[in-house]
Amino acid sequence: MLAVLPVAAEAQRQPQKREVALEGAFNFRDLGGYTATDYRRITMRRVYRADEIGKLTDADMEELKRRKIYTVIDFRSEDEAAAAPDRLLPGADYLLLPAGSGNSTDSAISAKGHVSGTDAMVAFYSDISAFKEKYRPFFRKLLMLPDTSAIVFHCSAGKDHTGIAAALFLYIMDVPRETIMADYMATNIYRKVENEKMIDSLVNEQGIDRGTATEIMEANPLYLEAVFSALKRKYGSIDSFLYKELGMDEPVKLRLREKFLQ
Repeated sequence: MLAVLPVAAEAQRQPQKREVALEGAFNFRDLGGYTATDYRRITMRRVYRADEIGKLTDADMEELKRRKIYTVIDFRSEDEAAAAPDRLLPGADYLLLPAGSGNSTDSAISAKGHVSGTDAMVAFYSDISAFKEKYRPFFRKLLMLPDTSAIVFHCSAGKDHTGIAAALFLYIMDVPRETIMADYMATNIYRKVENEKMIDSLVNEQGIDRGTATEIMEANPLYLEAVFSALKRKYGSIDSFLYKELGMDEPVKLRLREKFLQ
């Protein structure tokens, strides 16, 4: 069974329901509603995070249309995106940002060289070498997003690259660290059934033991903390990284907060 820490439920204890119930995606949710330290809330129906969206149904597409989700950021690798193309609304602005992306099979193979799946995933999250190429264009899209439409960013499971992007966004929004972690951990709730299927696949097709496969697929606080630790080691602080690599100085961060907080 996947670990579902109590903190994960915190991501659901907000006044507005943030899950977007779809037939063809399982970890599609609104990042709105979270409260910043100045007591403003992130505006609902503007910024979404998701897992794979290539299997969305016609009914799902109508829901995306109602929510005006016309900008899509895809953090998957080029091979993953080619094998399972996103389903997009007509006229959607699509951007593939594959730098540093792999898939669960890559993680499983990598895990064979580590003591555990947790060890492998901490090493994966600690590798920040592609962050500038991957996340700078993402934040540019957020800055340019029309006030009348919404954006969704995703990868295959909506946990790793998506989880990091969501954490950076929430950090810039000045959301408390415990809320950022709660949002990350909520993947264990939304992806529970699908992750069990992926674990079975890794065990049966890749020969990975079940404990290691579970550690690869689950969201673990150690993984996200590894990102923050790596950024602090290299840049001195998260804010220094945001400025040096993503161009996010204080005026730009204030622009983002004014755009997405209310």
